[in-house]
This record gives sequence, structure tokens and C-alpha cells, in this order.
Amino acid sequence: MLFHFTLLVATANACTNYLITPGASTDGTLISYAADSGAMYGTLGFYPSANHAKGDTKEIYDWDSGNYLGDIPEAPHTYKVVGNTNEFQLTIAETTFGGVSFGPQKEAVLDYGEIL
Repeated sequence: MLFHFTLLVATANACTNYLITPGASTDGTLISYAADSGAMYGTLGFYPSANHAKGDTKEIYDWDSGNYLGDIPEAPHTYKVVGNTNEFQLTIAETTFGGVSFGPQKEAVLDYGEIL
């Protein structure tokens, strides 16, 4: 007996966030982020709080390639950050699903990884 199987594989370019607030949890807030990619591994960066002089700049590098994109003015004060959460428990995350597609912008310096 011969069987034929058809395997359909769908791919998605997406990210997943779980945001559980204190009202929905007995332990407090839980925030999780996954890049939904077997090729990407999460990192947990640490950025200490700092004061910056007027005219200081921050070098910006592409999150995916590491290529230098340019400099932007530094904020006068930056807060301590672990992962995507600052010292006041303010957290930022992003969820992608394809969305609107547009070409590279030559004048753009920030990519989505740096904005996070």
C-alpha cells in the first residue's frame, strides 16, 4: 500500500509578547518577548543610569547586522535599564506581523532594535 502525504508549511514574520498585569496575576507583572525565530537568541542587556553633557551623542548600530548607522543627540539623563525595563519598571516591547512595507530611508538612523 502506498500513501502520499502533502505537507504545507506556513511561515510568519512575527514577534510575540505576553503582558500580564498585577490585576491578572497573583505575583505581580510578567512581561515576556520572543522573536519567533530559531536563528535569534535573546539577550539581556544592562545599561547603567548616566548623566550626559550637552552635545554628547550616541552611536547607533543596526540591530540585525551591527552596521554603524550614525549618531543621535544623547538625552541629558538616561535611566538604568535591564533588558527592556528601566529602574522604574517601565517596559517597552514590540510586536511585528509584517505590516506596511517600505524601502530603506537614507536619512534614517534608528532601527526598531535601537528604539527598543
